[in-house]
Amino acid sequence: MYRVEFSPYIPEDIEEVHKYIKETLNNLNAANRLKNGLLEKIEFLKENPYARPLVNDRYLAYLGLRSIRINNYSLFYVIKESDDIKKRHIKILRFMYSRRDWINLLKDMPLDEII
Repeated sequence: MYRVEFSPYIPEDIEEVHKYIKETLNNLNAANRLKNGLLEKIEFLKENPYARPLVNDRYLAYLGLRSIRINNYSLFYVIKESDDIKKRHIKILRFMYSRRDWINLLKDMPLDEII
């Protein structure tokens, strides 16, 4: 099993999505279901990090970026391998609406936060 590490963007990303669905769309149940779905996908990735392919952008794929869909949202992550099984982990980078300009948002992230 892989450990999970979160980028500094994740708490704000999750809060922003939850708040949008809860307040703008006025649907607390959907916001909570999405949050639960997110937790389920993270648990799935801990056991199956390679289940998802690399993203469809040459540069970001070169950096090892993968994504998994959760309803209309995408969770972006990289896999950090190590010879020491206890140091293997996935780093969750961003969680955002799938139709956002995620390629440029991810390319604008500092490289040391991705690799």
